[in-house]
Amino acid sequence: MKIDNNIIKYYLRNVRFITGTAYAGKSTMVAMLAEKYELVQCGENYHARVADEIRDPEKQPNLCYFQTMKNWQEFVNRTPEEYER
Repeated sequence: MKIDNNIIKYYLRNVRFITGTAYAGKSTMVAMLAEKYELVQCGENYHARVADEIRDPEKQPNLCYFQTMKNWQEFVNRTPEEYER
């Protein structure tokens, strides 16, 4: 699908992205800003309702890590390459 830049810029004119490494406080900052400025908070798992219904561990392993790992420690201890995916 090709969408021209002027269309994308128009629809994303009020969108802000907060990025950073794991456990840097991104979700906390987003929640605080959303509350203070009455914004819509679309977090990391905002898409989960749809993704949970259609994702397949064989096709999208990096969307299914909680299903494929035995505990939270295995998730946190991923290698930098695994985390980047």
